Amino acid sequence: MRKSLFVGAAALTLLCASPAFAGFATSVSYSGPAGGGAALVSPPPSALGDVSTSYQVWNESSGTITSNITLENNGAPGSYAGAPPSSVGTPTTLTTGTPYGSTFIQLNPGVAGTVHSGEAIIMFSTKIIGIALSGLTNGVPGTLDKTDVYGAPSTTYPTNYNNPNNNRGIIGKTNQSFVITDGGLELEVKLTANNFGFKELRVFTAGSASGVPEPASIAIWSLAGTFFAGRGWWRRRQR
Repeated sequence: MRKSLFVGAAALTLLCASPAFAGFATSVSYSGPAGGGAALVSPPPSALGDVSTSYQVWNESSGTITSNITLENNGAPGSYAGAPPSSVGTPTTLTTGTPYGSTFIQLNPGVAGTVHSGEAIIMFSTKIIGIALSGLTNGVPGTLDKTDVYGAPSTTYPTNYNNPNNNRGIIGKTNQSFVITDGGLELEVKLTANNFGFKELRVFTAGSASGVPEPASIAIWSLAGTFFAGRGWWRRRQR
């Protein structure tokens, strides 16, 4: 029994030392013409190589923000569009130490024509706290380039990619829109890509909601309860 208690204590220590829980995309659905689609996929080896007429959505990383980053949209419910640039939403700054989860959304059809891929509907487990919407512009890195450090560790991203120049972000681009609903838990994206271009955005979701135990917290306290109950049983055995 004593050995089990030591094992339980060690596991409890490891769990308590783990990063704060952060939300990810939990489901993806599609509404639009035949030939399009949307899927929640595993992070690909290369974001440039993940060619499909369907939206590709993958969860990337979680942890805490390492340095202040200002994003174009703060995650407030509402309807937004790429053009004019002022319609993308209210900027927000994620400060150092902010718990986050990141999710990548891409439309990369890999064809010369224009692809209107309908609407992807993405549900998240925690609220959206910011969205990166801009790529390289006139040689200046946008928020997508700057936040590629929060991408999936196994995926190569098109940082500083500008050939052709209609890639990555949606700011200033027509036929690009998104809607945030359900208190910030749902994102509806409607994008268009053309001439081998691709459109992307990166969504940051919140860490643990205050006052509501997330799965990691529940596991910690369940293990703690088991540990202390076991310790009491052991002490009674020694009397």
